Amino acid sequence: ELREAVEEVLPDLERDGVRVFYLSSASPTPGVEALLPAVEAAPDEPLPARHRAGVTASSKAMYIYTSGTTGLPKAAVITELKLMMVASLGRICGLRPDDVVYTTLPLYHSAGLLVGVGGCLEVGATCVLRAKFSASQFWADCRRYNVSVIQYVGELMRYLCNTPKRADDREHGVRMALGNGMRAEVWKEFLQRFGPVAVWEFYGATEGNAGFINYTG
Repeated sequence: ELREAVEEVLPDLERDGVRVFYLSSASPTPGVEALLPAVEAAPDEPLPARHRAGVTASSKAMYIYTSGTTGLPKAAVITELKLMMVASLGRICGLRPDDVVYTTLPLYHSAGLLVGVGGCLEVGATCVLRAKFSASQFWADCRRYNVSVIQYVGELMRYLCNTPKRADDREHGVRMALGNGMRAEVWKEFLQRFGPVAVWEFYGATEGNAGFINYTG
C-alpha cells in the first residue's frame, strides 16, 4: 500500500546507498528487492556472532518516525538499549512465554513494533498480527487464535465498547490488555462488558526518555 510513496523517493534512496525491500514473494518495482524468498530460505540456526560483534547498547537499531510532538514528523533514533528496554515492558507487566499476543497496531509505530512484537521476542511468546483493526472481528480473532493478551492504543477500546452487545462478549481467553490512551469511563465499561481483564495502561513517547505504568489498575 506504500508502493507509490516508495517509488517517489527511490532515486534519492538509491543515490544514498539505501537498500529497500518489500516483505513479499515478488517485487513490482525495479530496484526494490523481495525479502520473503530470502526469509523462507534462511536456516534455523542462530546467526554467527561475527554479525553482531560490533553492536553495543548505544548502536542504532532503527529509526521510528514520530507524529511530531515538537513540530513536523521526524525520525527518532532507537538504540539497541532503548529497544531492549521498551521490549521488556511486556515482561514487567506479566507477559509469559505461553501467552498469545494479538496486535492490530501498525508496526511503524513504537507500540506495535517494540512493545508488541518486541515484547514477544523478549519472552518467547507468540504474536498474532492483523493487517488492519476490525472492531467487529476482534473477539472472533481472539477466540480463533487462543489470544491471552491484547494490545490497544488511543480509542481502540472505545470502538470495541461501541460494537453491538453479543451473548458471547465474555467468551474469550484474554487475561490482560496492554496499551495507552484509554479513558477512565471506557476502562470501566470495557471491564463491565468483557470481563475481568487486567489492564496495564502505560505512557511513553518514542523520542522520550521516561515512561509510566499504572500497575495497580
